Amino acid sequence: MRNRPCSFIAVVASAFLLPLAARAQTDTALRFTTSVPRAATELKAGITDMENFSLEAAAARFESATNADPSFGLARVLYAGTTTKLTPAQRTAELNRGVADAARASTTELLLAAAYREFFLNRDEAAAALFRAAASLIPGDRYLAFAGVLSATPPGTAVPSLREFISRHPDYAPPYNNLAYALWAQGDRAGALEAAKRQVELNPNAPNPHDTYAELLQWNGNFAEATAAYRRAAATAPRFPEAHAGLAEVDALQGRYDQARAHLNQAIANAYTPQQKLTYMRAIAGTYALQGADDAVARQYEAIAREATAQQNASLTALANAQLAAVYGAGGKAAESHRALAAAKAASPEVPWVVHYYGVVAHGQMKHWGPATEELNALKAKRAANLAVSPTLVAAAEGFLLTQQGRPAEALRVLSAADTTSALIMNRIAEAHAALGHAPVAADWNARIGRNYVLNLVDIPAAHARRRARGGR
Repeated sequence: MRNRPCSFIAVVASAFLLPLAARAQTDTALRFTTSVPRAATELKAGITDMENFSLEAAAARFESATNADPSFGLARVLYAGTTTKLTPAQRTAELNRGVADAARASTTELLLAAAYREFFLNRDEAAAALFRAAASLIPGDRYLAFAGVLSATPPGTAVPSLREFISRHPDYAPPYNNLAYALWAQGDRAGALEAAKRQVELNPNAPNPHDTYAELLQWNGNFAEATAAYRRAAATAPRFPEAHAGLAEVDALQGRYDQARAHLNQAIANAYTPQQKLTYMRAIAGTYALQGADDAVARQYEAIAREATAQQNASLTALANAQLAAVYGAGGKAAESHRALAAAKAASPEVPWVVHYYGVVAHGQMKHWGPATEELNALKAKRAANLAVSPTLVAAAEGFLLTQQGRPAEALRVLSAADTTSALIMNRIAEAHAALGHAPVAADWNARIGRNYVLNLVDIPAAHARRRARGGR
């Protein structure tokens, strides 16, 4: 379904190769340097599970491989990166120990262990270089070759690279998952569905192929077929929570909010990590936002803030309180809104940029122009210093504030330069047109939102935009 994006940034691989001892590689496929056959078998099975985003099953396999051969460095790295049994400090120590053990293996295996360590530590540039270096040593190994393709593909060129890879490995399922989403992003819906269906045909016993196919069917408006495919994903692996989250999206798009929340509670019950639990709790807030149940939204944000605090997740604690401030602002509860915004800013040593977005929304709804402008300026400053700050939310915040201040024509200039495929931007454009008296144009923009079935319930601004597009507050 929603796999971790592989838009790695290219760097020079040679910088990482200098310290490595040269060992000749003549294999056509990676051979694991363990003398314990069970360890190699478990590792291969774990990698297959990991490719299919079944992390719980993968971690169990990697743990079994490590227990069978405690000196098997690659197995230890993969176990440390996928298990939930370790503290952050233990995880880092195990990742480092695994790479040290892998130094006694082949150059390729050492590179792969080091690549995964960097990947699990979110050091994507280094991971990309190491994956490419490993792939270059044994180009005939399809697993390594696929890792190399993902790490070397510049944004916007994924389709040709994936098609070329598939032409060489037509019966290897994972690339079809990436190709399906890449084709959808290019507007080729039929090609995307065909690629997703092919992945199911090649790997019918894993949950993620069914889940990907279901998601694209949902995006295409084929709700009954999407529901059936999501159910197949859930049946294939009952502890695959994303299938339940997908069923929730289909129900939410059809206005069945109670059913959607029931599915999300199933996802929470099957969550593999504490972070997943928070994700599905935030999705429940999205169902209430779509429904227009602001009191329930507020209660859910309070629950999310408590859970995030218990998990020592400062950024999500800040986000939940900031979202709570916006809900209170919409209801005209100034004192409550100010308290929630103060709690958001106190939750983290550095205020997350998204807190400023909700600060603009909260103050703007209460017509507190001075504080709203201060929050907007802070948001713009963070965007100027950090490209990771969403330009869509920056434009949405500015457009919203300008419209609220009675300057809708200026708002349209800002919003029209943003991503006009975003439900949030489309709704803000509709609001600006409505303020100018362009009722038919506003209605058309809002109607576009209703025809867009790409729903992420965790995207709360988009959920509120969908509700407003239907005439809600």
